[in-house]
This record gives sequence, structure tokens and C-alpha cells, in this order.
Amino acid sequence: MFKKAISILIVLLAAIGILYAKSSQAKLKLENFKKITMDKNYFSCSIPKDWEFSKMVKRKNKRGVYGLQVVGPRANNAPTLARVTFYLNNNKYFNGYSDFVESNSKDIFGDTKTKTDTYGPVKKIKLNGRIVYRFKSEIKEYTDPEGKSGRFIMLKEFFYVIPSEKGFHVLHFMSSEPSYSKYLPIFEKIVNSFRGI
Repeated sequence: MFKKAISILIVLLAAIGILYAKSSQAKLKLENFKKITMDKNYFSCSIPKDWEFSKMVKRKNKRGVYGLQVVGPRANNAPTLARVTFYLNNNKYFNGYSDFVESNSKDIFGDTKTKTDTYGPVKKIKLNGRIVYRFKSEIKEYTDPEGKSGRFIMLKEFFYVIPSEKGFHVLHFMSSEPSYSKYLPIFEKIVNSFRGI
């Protein structure tokens, strides 16, 4: 009898968990998003209306970079943000998409795991019919510039790098560790709505 009661309780808790997850997804679908098209039609995507929106500053455009950033709620002294960026082939920062992937999927010494940071692995996938390189990182950032106080936050990042004939696109999400899972579905909605040249 006791074992049967435990089994029923486990099934009931699992059902409640599933219903909660479905209601959270339903709320996400109802959240207001708006479509944005970047200058020169380099890309378009949907972004949350209630997040702060800005385009990359004009000086970056002169360096072959076009992009937007949306900033969501702050948590643990860190912003939650998503960036969608297009780097032209002649941009001043990276020598193609592979250079970007190499530079952002490892630390400055080429390591993928340290005492405080974790990078990668880089996975090649298909997204909306295109080849995409996807990877994550988790890095320690000090909350004061010189790190004297010893206070830090763990930031989690998620990258999609999409090669293009004229350059490459980067879809980038960053959040503090505790709020990452909460806002990741919003970034995924941006990713799934993305269309680029």
C-alpha cells in the first residue's frame, strides 16, 4: 500500500511539472515580439518588444560590422542580453567565421577548460536549412574592474555562427548563471526567427 502511494505521488508530481513547463512555454509564445530588419537587409529576426533595443553604433558599420542588441532584465548584477551581428568579409575584427569561432570557443591560451571557465565544444548543425556552428561558454567575470573585492559572477554564453557568402552572422546570448535557463527560450525564439543573406 505504501509503495503504491509513493508511486502515485511520483506520477502526480511529474504531471504537475509537465503542466508547469507547458504553461511557461505558452506564456513565452504570447510574449510580444517584433520583427526587425537590419540596414541593407543583412538579416531580419524577431525581438522581444519589452527588452531595450539598440543598433550597433555607426563607427562599427565603417569597420564592416552591422548588428543589434536587446537587453533584458538584470540579475545578479549582470545584464541578460542577445546580440545579432553581421560581419562583412572585409571587417576589421575577424578573418572569417572560422577565426571568430576559434577566438570565442577557447580562452586566450587555447584552452577549453580552466579552473573558472569552460568553452565548447563546437557543434556543426543545420538551422533553417543553413550550416551553423554552435557552442557555449561559462566564464567568471569580476564585478569590479580590478577584481580587488574578489566578487564575481558566472556568465553563461551561447553562440550561433552562420557562414554567408558576404561574411558571417553571429547570434549571441549572455546571462548570469541563475537567469540563463529562464531567458534562453527568448533567445531561441530570436534564433528560430532569424533570416540572413
